[in-house]
Amino acid sequence: MNPMLLQTFGGLRLLDAAGRECKFPRKGLLLVAYLAIGTSAEISRDEAAEFLWGNDDRALAFTNLRKLISRLRAADSALLRFSASHLSLNRAHLVCDTDILETTGAAAPLSALVDLMSRTFLPELDEAEGSASRWLKEQRQRQLEILRARLLETSSDVSTAVEIAASRQAAFFLLERLPDDQQVRDTLSMGPRLTVIERPVERENELVPPARSGAENPLHLSKLPRVALLPPVGIHSANLDIPTASALIDDVAIALCTLRGLSIVAPYTAERIRASDDKLFLLEQYDISYVVDTKLTGDGLYVQIIFVPSDNVIYAERFDIARGLLSSHRKALAEMVTDRILSELKRNERALVDYEFHPGAYQRYLAGVQQMSRLTLPSVRGARKAFREALQHNADFSHAFSGIAKTYSIEWVLTARGDPDLLRKAENSARLAIERNPDIAYGYKELGMAKLYLGKIDESIEALARAEELSPHYADAVYSFADTLVHASRPKEGLEKIERAISLNPLGPDEYFWCAAGASYFVGSFDKAVSRIQNMSNQASAYRLLAASCAMLGDTKRANHYRRKDREANPQFDLQKWLEVVPIKEHWQKEMYREGLLKAGY
Repeated sequence: MNPMLLQTFGGLRLLDAAGRECKFPRKGLLLVAYLAIGTSAEISRDEAAEFLWGNDDRALAFTNLRKLISRLRAADSALLRFSASHLSLNRAHLVCDTDILETTGAAAPLSALVDLMSRTFLPELDEAEGSASRWLKEQRQRQLEILRARLLETSSDVSTAVEIAASRQAAFFLLERLPDDQQVRDTLSMGPRLTVIERPVERENELVPPARSGAENPLHLSKLPRVALLPPVGIHSANLDIPTASALIDDVAIALCTLRGLSIVAPYTAERIRASDDKLFLLEQYDISYVVDTKLTGDGLYVQIIFVPSDNVIYAERFDIARGLLSSHRKALAEMVTDRILSELKRNERALVDYEFHPGAYQRYLAGVQQMSRLTLPSVRGARKAFREALQHNADFSHAFSGIAKTYSIEWVLTARGDPDLLRKAENSARLAIERNPDIAYGYKELGMAKLYLGKIDESIEALARAEELSPHYADAVYSFADTLVHASRPKEGLEKIERAISLNPLGPDEYFWCAAGASYFVGSFDKAVSRIQNMSNQASAYRLLAASCAMLGDTKRANHYRRKDREANPQFDLQKWLEVVPIKEHWQKEMYREGLLKAGY
């Protein structure tokens, strides 16, 4: 009789010799797995009942076991034998995927272990309790120890590309679960096999500073910050060496792994996050603090860091990786990217500690941020409510004050009634944000926007310049600066700056494209204005500008269409009143806007 195959990693399945899945009771398969992997191929009926159903109701567990045994006997399986007191496994009729863990030497290459353990062992038991839960934890710990021992045994002897890749993958896998294991970290920087950054002895910007003496309060993190470095996505280009660019990201990941102050998720976990339609669920599941997102375009490699608790892009930058430069300077580029990442994580350390103390504030703030992705009055007002709820968890939460300020400014734009009270509230909230934390850009950015709409354009530029000074790669601040330059009748400069914001954050919010459309309109590129609005996921907030742009292109039909849609959302819009309050510095620019709106039928 040909043996059957029991798969325990990635889901429990029993396959026949031809690879077909066998029909077998689920509880029976769990029992087979327990006996196949354990030290004994026999189990008492008492132990079997407790393992499969717990011991809360012993009588019910025994009843269930008797029913299961009847089903297994009816199936006429040769795998299990039954006596009055015990159940046993006929191991000669079974091959199990865990058998590879018991082999030694060349028969069990490290790559095979990594491939096996990259899938979850018996996910069916994740919610188990009692003896089943204890057994599951023991088995997973034992598997980690086997992989660790095999890695340390072989790491100094690897030579082929396959062995190098397997050694690296094993180290990533272990460090994801054992972030403090220095011996495993050391395998990533051993020998000449890796053209990556050597681990610095004392790197200035390593995270988690030691406690300091005196009155100064040190930052304390109860756990290492976890970082997901997502593999690059993007286009193939003649100017890019795609495989080498991907290898550059691997170099960065290895360099980060060799540091003691953070924990980086393994590459296959990062790939799952990248491919998932529910990234937020996986980020929460893996307890990830930062996402380092990478994208390849014809202009180079874009790197942005997202602080997950607040969904804020805290850093974004483009790195030139043209073919020749990348090939000859890969190590230097890896060092540069790694150092920039570490520097920004260090700058954000206080926010991470604050999140640990006030998670409820960040949860409500994040709910508000997500609502702000839709530029409609109900969403904006709902976001304001969420930001206020965040302040109930932490009355000094600067980000929440910034969020409130933004809702008032956006509401002023959406309602188009020139209500100065909304802008005064925006200014006050922005100042409260700055008072709570004068070292971050968010408060200054929102102060700049409130000042802009109040018509104090010079003060707006001053505040936004301060925001950009504090965070030169903060795309939102660059966008706001661009918006102010457009209103300051400097649309060409504004267009250049908003294009930079989009390059820093290519998947940015609708506001970026709305601003780019406005700048394009005022430099006379009406077709570009239309295309930028079409890049918005929700175009409703820009219908007025879209109508004016279509009218200036002579497309009366479309202009009338969008004017009607804008009127449905804003039936009380008054063109003359709006032009009196909209903050545009030079008369020519206001008249250009009036011309487009009049041609559109306003």
